Amino acid sequence: LMENLFVVIICILTRIPIFVVGKPGSSKTLTMQVIASNLQGKQSPVQFWRKYPAVYIFPYQCSPMSDSHSIQHQFDMAVRYQEHAENTITVLLLDEVGLAEHSPDMPLKVLHGMLVDPPISVVGLS
Repeated sequence: LMENLFVVIICILTRIPIFVVGKPGSSKTLTMQVIASNLQGKQSPVQFWRKYPAVYIFPYQCSPMSDSHSIQHQFDMAVRYQEHAENTITVLLLDEVGLAEHSPDMPLKVLHGMLVDPPISVVGLS
C-alpha cells in the first residue's frame, strides 16, 4: 500500500500517466480511496496535505462492453473541469482496465492520444 501511495501521488502531482497492475487484494483501489480522502487541498483532514492541491477524480469503470467514445467522453469531461478548477488536479481513473481489453471495439486505442502530454492526471487500475 505504501509503495502504491507514493508512486501514484507523485504521478498525479506531476501529471505522469500511471497504470497500477496487481492481483486482487493488492490495495490498488484502496490507494485511490486514501488519496481521494486525504488530498483535499485546504480542507484536508491532516495538516501535512493542506499544502498540496485538491484531487478531483473522474472515475470510469471499464468492462468488456466499454467503447472508445465513452472513455473519450469521460476524458473530455475531466479536461473541461480542469480548465475551470483552481488549486485542483483532475484525475481520470480507469478502473479494471484489463476488462476493456476483451472488448471487440478495442476501446483502449483511444488512450494513445490521451497519454501524450495529458492536461490531466490519468490513473489506470488493473
